[in-house]
Amino acid sequence: MNEDAEEPVEGELVEAGAARPVHMCHHGCDCWQTNFDRYLTGTPARAPEQLDNVESQALLDAKNRATRLVRQHEERMASERRRVITTDEDARAALAVLRSVAEGGEVGRAVQDRRRLREERVTAGVPQRPLWVRVIVWPTIIAVGAFDTWYFQSIFQRFVGNADVSWREQVITFAPGLALTVGIVVAGTLLGGPVFRAVRLHGARQRKRAGFRRAAAAILHWTMRLALPLLLIVLIGGWALYRVQDVNDGPLSRPLPPDLITILMVTLTLSAMALKIVAYDPYAAREAEVKRRGRLLRARAALRLRRAGSAVRRHSLAHSDLSALRDDLVSRVSEQYGTAYQFMLYARGFHDQAGPLPPDFADGTRGSGLRDRIRPELAGITGPEPEFGALLQVQEVLERHPALRAREELDRLAELLAGQRAAP
Repeated sequence: MNEDAEEPVEGELVEAGAARPVHMCHHGCDCWQTNFDRYLTGTPARAPEQLDNVESQALLDAKNRATRLVRQHEERMASERRRVITTDEDARAALAVLRSVAEGGEVGRAVQDRRRLREERVTAGVPQRPLWVRVIVWPTIIAVGAFDTWYFQSIFQRFVGNADVSWREQVITFAPGLALTVGIVVAGTLLGGPVFRAVRLHGARQRKRAGFRRAAAAILHWTMRLALPLLLIVLIGGWALYRVQDVNDGPLSRPLPPDLITILMVTLTLSAMALKIVAYDPYAAREAEVKRRGRLLRARAALRLRRAGSAVRRHSLAHSDLSALRDDLVSRVSEQYGTAYQFMLYARGFHDQAGPLPPDFADGTRGSGLRDRIRPELAGITGPEPEFGALLQVQEVLERHPALRAREELDRLAELLAGQRAAP
């Protein structure tokens, strides 16, 4: 590169010794370590716990940097504080609802009621009806009712005339069969209790009877029991005889005997009523009610437990996020002061004006307060305290709305509910 292409140097010529050199710190920045060599020769002799102007300026600069750092995060801290307060209120409300269920003992009472009914059934000697009886009772009643409905519908349609039957007349012809179905259900329900009590009373009295009275009561009892089976035998035998005669005389050569139709209708109705009576269980209705109430209470308790758990979890996460933000800012504020202390000890190691040994480091367990966590690293040295600003509000919110308390309450209520569901 030729000399003509070089840029001219601008400046002012001074005499030798008139200019004062500027020494940047070893990091190359413009911090308090500027002109470090002049500081080493100008600092006064003092005790290790005393500070000179440059050391005090380093601590004040650390305080100002920490204050600006806290102010930069004020908006985020405010948002996180509001979230913690909101989630804590939601968790308290959800736990209050769950507490009303858990401490009310409704789930436990439902379990005890169901167990008490079982004990009453065993004490009374009333066995539970077989499953097949409970399963077929309603299909049988519906089938008999459907047959009666069809049969009487055909009769009434023939009575009003099969041709041009309007939809209103068709609906009306359904009424007798439906009424008979309802009547079967009502009759079986009304007779179930009295027949059940009569049978038990008969059994109790038979154990005290003897001789002729016992035999006569037994004959009457078995006559009533065999009425329906005998009627079924007569019906089946009559239809079998009709079928044999019809086959011998030719298909459809004989009209249906009205007696057999009558016996068939009566037998079907009695069979459906008898099945409803046999299926009668004095404890079934109460047990079903207790089961329904127990399922409802358990479902409601599970729903409220799940809602409370979600609310407590959201509060725990919000509390954890705010705690992490506080800890991060506290560590960064401490770092600012730590840098100032590092410079002080570094400089003292060169000028030796504050003694050859530094003050003792602060020891002991640090508390949870902000001032305990950001306290002087060196014992005996008093410096400017940091301006915590919004960090104080953050610390107050974290202490007023702890997450551990809500979690412990949730665990207590969950354990209480579990104990009620498995109550002896």
